[in-house]
Amino acid sequence: MKKVAMIVLFPLTFLACKPEHPAILPTPVISAYNKLISNQSDFIMALQLDDGALTMSANKGVPGYKIVPYFSNIAARALLSDPTAAHIAAVKKWMVWYMGHLNADGSVFDYYATNFTGTATLTSTGDFDSVDSYAATFLTLARLLCEVSPADKDWLATNYSAQLKKIGNAIILVIESDGLTIAKPSYAVKYTMDNAEVNEGMKDMVWLCKNVITAGETEKWQTLLTNNTNAINAVLWNAASNNYFMYAGGATINWSVFYADATCQLYPTWCGVVTPSSATAISLWNTFNTNYPDWSTGKIYDAGGYPWAVIGYVAAVMNDRVRTEQYLKYIGSFTATGVQPTANWYNLEAAFVILAAKKMN
Repeated sequence: MKKVAMIVLFPLTFLACKPEHPAILPTPVISAYNKLISNQSDFIMALQLDDGALTMSANKGVPGYKIVPYFSNIAARALLSDPTAAHIAAVKKWMVWYMGHLNADGSVFDYYATNFTGTATLTSTGDFDSVDSYAATFLTLARLLCEVSPADKDWLATNYSAQLKKIGNAIILVIESDGLTIAKPSYAVKYTMDNAEVNEGMKDMVWLCKNVITAGETEKWQTLLTNNTNAINAVLWNAASNNYFMYAGGATINWSVFYADATCQLYPTWCGVVTPSSATAISLWNTFNTNYPDWSTGKIYDAGGYPWAVIGYVAAVMNDRVRTEQYLKYIGSFTATGVQPTANWYNLEAAFVILAAKKMN
C-alpha cells in the first residue's frame, strides 16, 4: 500500500538528544489540536453509510463512492483515539460491515456505493490493493477497540471470534517461506510497507488470541510474528545503504523518488517494527527530511497529488515537535475555514492528522 513544508531548523543529530518527556503544551495549542481532532473526526463520521461502510470521501467518482477497507480501518482506528460513545458505535458498525463482507479466504474487496445518502447499492470491484495490509490493519483495530472499550471485548469474543480467525487466515495464506507476506496472490511482491503493517497486525493477533479469540493459536502467531520480524531485518533491510528495500529483491532505493522509495522508509517506525529512539529510525527520519524538507508547510511531493498525511503522524511518533506542530498548524489553517487542504483529502488523511494531533496532546 499506500496511496490510495519547512526548512530544517535543527541539525541532524537533534532528534537523538531530545528529552524523553516533552514540555507541557500551552492551553491555546491544546485547544487548537482538539479542534483539529474534532474537525477531522466529524469528516470521517460524515463518510459513513447507513450500512456501516466508511467511504474514502464524499466526492463521487466512477462508478460511485469508493470504499477501501484499508483506508477505513485506519480511519476507524483514529476515531478510537477519541473514544466517545458515538465514535465507538461508528467503529463497531464499520467492523460489522467488514466482517460481513469477508470472502471465503478472509480477504475483503474494495466496493463502490451507488449513492451516498439513504440506502446504498454496493458493487464489489472483485479486487483489492492488498490482502495482507487490509487484514493486518483490521486486527490492529480489533485490539484497539478492546483496549479503549473493555465491554466490547466480550462483544467481539461472543459474536466474532470465528471472523477474527478467518481474517488472520487471510494473512497466513499470503505468507511466503521466508516469513514475509506478498501483497496478494495475483501480485506476489513482498513490500516493506505492507510487511511493517503486517508485523503490527501480528502483534495484535497474538494479543487477540490470548484475550478474545476462542481457542486462539497464540504460539502459532507468536512464531509467525518472530519470523516476520526476522525477515524484515534480514531480507528487507539493505545493510549496504542503511535503509529498506522497497520490496524484497528490489534495487537499492533512490531517495529522490518520493513514492515509494522514500515513503516506505517511514513505515517500520510508525508500525513499531523499530523504536523511534533507535539509530535506524532517527537516521531514516533525518534523511527523509533532508530530501523532502518542506512537507510540513504543505508541499506535496507525490506525483499524483496525494498529501501523505502519514508523514505528520511519523513526525509525532518521532517526537519531532517542530515539524509536527507546523504541519498541524498548516492543516488547521484550512479546516478553520470549513474546507480540507486538498481535493485528494480522504478518510486516511484525516485519520493520520487525528493520530498526530492526539499524539502531540
